[in-house]
Amino acid sequence: MTGDEPDATRRLMEQHLLPIMRRTGTRFVQIARAGQSGGYVVLDDSRSPRKMIMRGPWRLSDELSASGTVPQVAAKRRLCSWRAKGSVLDAWYADEYHGAPFRHIIAFAAEEARRAERDQNYLTGGRRPEYPLIDAWNWDRQRCDRYLLELFGEPWARSMCSYCPFSSSRTGLPELVERWRAEPDTGAAALGLEYTALALNPRSRLFGKRSAQDVVRDHGLDQVWQHHQHLLAGQRWSVYEVRRIIHPRRADPTAKGPAWRSVRTLYTGDRDRAEEILRRRAGHAGADVVLDEHGILRAELRARGDTYPTIEQALALAPAGVQDKQRPRFEDWFQQLAAASVLARR
Repeated sequence: MTGDEPDATRRLMEQHLLPIMRRTGTRFVQIARAGQSGGYVVLDDSRSPRKMIMRGPWRLSDELSASGTVPQVAAKRRLCSWRAKGSVLDAWYADEYHGAPFRHIIAFAAEEARRAERDQNYLTGGRRPEYPLIDAWNWDRQRCDRYLLELFGEPWARSMCSYCPFSSSRTGLPELVERWRAEPDTGAAALGLEYTALALNPRSRLFGKRSAQDVVRDHGLDQVWQHHQHLLAGQRWSVYEVRRIIHPRRADPTAKGPAWRSVRTLYTGDRDRAEEILRRRAGHAGADVVLDEHGILRAELRARGDTYPTIEQALALAPAGVQDKQRPRFEDWFQQLAAASVLARR
């Protein structure tokens, strides 16, 4: 469990699957990541399970809130899923089976053959993965949905985080919208994560080119929006200084490469006072304060250049809780590049 699954998952499991496990004596182990640094905790280990434990000591959203980011997607790999679930399962497997071979049945649907191929890269310990929906049955998602509907008499919702960046596909978006409509708090949680991420990086839309705010507005999810605004009103607020060093791409020095980020909290308190401090600091730096399309106050102190390496610097107002963080030697690099840019303008 990531700790951020919707209540629909709990209800469906407790109503339909746990009774089957009790009848068949199937062992059901519920585990969760123990904390930011890793490890795992066993929440329940039973052949007669009666309750889903949906929250452990650590949730994926805890990490995202502390870093001020949304889930990172690289080449469509589910990096957040591996950190919150895959690595946790691997650790439990190692302790449980001590390297002995075991079958791992994974329900990738027929259209997810590429996910199965990537999964082959994670053959840790004695794990022997099998993909029966692909290799034996050739069942796609629609066929699986029909089977579950026939078996249980109701549609089976996907068990995914409310802020999953992969849920905005043509087939996934309608289900996400209805989930947010049924559970407005889950949609508000997604909006909250995105809001802070956008404050620190205006490019951090939850769904790539589309923001969670776009989804809420386009589908008339008024309750989700109201709940989000209510949560923002109850927050303590911080003024953050956000700096970046954007390196050139190794293979092409004229192209954008990796970026290093530094986040520093300048003030934390009530929103009005935080806004006052942001405006004062921006004024001292000769920068304008702008309210952007997402309702975020930001001041650009140093704009990104057109050649690499380059730097940028901004102030932003967002809910408190993002941890200060920067790489070793970031300060030296930043100051050197800042001095070089001043000389270049002379």
